[in-house]
Amino acid sequence: MNYLRRDNERLIGNEIVLTTAPSANTESSQECTVGAGSLATIFLIVNATLGAGLLNFPQAFDKSGGVITSILVQLVFLIFITTAIIVLAHCSDSTNSSSLQDTLAGVCGPKSLTFCAICVVVYSFGCCITFLIVIGDQFDRVLATVYGTDFCHYWYLSRGFTSTLTCCILILPLCFSKRLDVLSYVSSLGCLAVIYVVWLIVYKSYIINGEPSKPMKMWPIHWTEIFQVVPVVCFSYQCHMSVIPMYACMKDRKLGKFTVCAIVSMLVCFIAYTIAGIFGYSTFGIGKVPDDILQGYSDGGTFLTVAIVAIALKNVTTYPIILFCGREAFLGLCTEYIQSLFMSRVILSLVWVALNLVIAITVSDITPVINLMGSLSAAFIFIFPGICLLQNTLIKDPYLYLNKDKCIVIFSAFLLAVGAFVCGVVFVESIQDMVREKSTSSLVTGFRIGIRDSLCV
Repeated sequence: MNYLRRDNERLIGNEIVLTTAPSANTESSQECTVGAGSLATIFLIVNATLGAGLLNFPQAFDKSGGVITSILVQLVFLIFITTAIIVLAHCSDSTNSSSLQDTLAGVCGPKSLTFCAICVVVYSFGCCITFLIVIGDQFDRVLATVYGTDFCHYWYLSRGFTSTLTCCILILPLCFSKRLDVLSYVSSLGCLAVIYVVWLIVYKSYIINGEPSKPMKMWPIHWTEIFQVVPVVCFSYQCHMSVIPMYACMKDRKLGKFTVCAIVSMLVCFIAYTIAGIFGYSTFGIGKVPDDILQGYSDGGTFLTVAIVAIALKNVTTYPIILFCGREAFLGLCTEYIQSLFMSRVILSLVWVALNLVIAITVSDITPVINLMGSLSAAFIFIFPGICLLQNTLIKDPYLYLNKDKCIVIFSAFLLAVGAFVCGVVFVESIQDMVREKSTSSLVTGFRIGIRDSLCV
């Protein structure tokens, strides 16, 4: 059943909003000859999911009460996170849409498109700023090691120049793509970068500790410690904003194949996060794990330098994916005022990157804002999928004649309740983090923005 009729007909035929979904009007479009295969889709999902949260997972293992607690919490949330991804893909099929905002508009009406699109734009814009700041931080660490702590006094080594050069050469050429499957090749590089960082954490654990490792907690002393890991899990596994565009650009767009890709991708992320958490935790021990695991390695060396560059490369490959989602959401809001789709895409991408770059260079600390935005992570993971599933079920079976639909409605309500609870937890954590001293570590977003001040004297 296609709900996009009458008032929503504009959403189906709009080239700006639906840039990757196959057309429902011709049979030939169902046999798409271009697009991402299963492996490319896995690369896209993994690259969009694995990020800076990887560096904070060892500390999250410590603060959440122990290894077993963190693994169990991850597994429980992973069930709902993966289910939500599949739900979004299923609802996008029902509405023949290719973005989160269009899917929500298809099941809830066109008025919801504006609200969801604004959420996507705000979250995407904030994430892109953090990517540039993290990239700048990594380059500063490398330059401080190679050239000394006065590196920033040379204009060609300053953060402004290195960040601008990175944007112009590496990031900007990837930001004009009309389809996400074009980014699957660079996403594979991002996945390789993450694999190297995980390997380094394991390697350092054996080099620093040998046998036995530092003492670690297995279970929490107090049950409330469990909530410490919830914001990190939500931030680290948030890819739901971009999964529908990824599904829409698959060469063979079938829910079954995408489900396999989603499950494999989440398992890969779970394994990477768990390995980094356990071995990073064992390297430093109870209460001594740094915010950023790489900052805890004081011995330097080539391996560590390569890992720092790998994190920068990882953020370079993820930036265009997030920009794509935010750009398409913004263009969807401005449909009536756009004359040329191509020029609008180019101009908006240029303005987007330029604004991100200016903010990333000039603003010293945006941690409070990013932490508050962390609440949107839980909304994308739980609330929006829950709404889509609930409305999609009620559209097909308004009176809930089928027992299956009754169960789906109950599950949807449960997703919404969990989403509201997690949003509240993340919001409270972000408010508490605002009033803490800067020396106190934050677990809301997985990393603290503003460490650059201590790198150059």
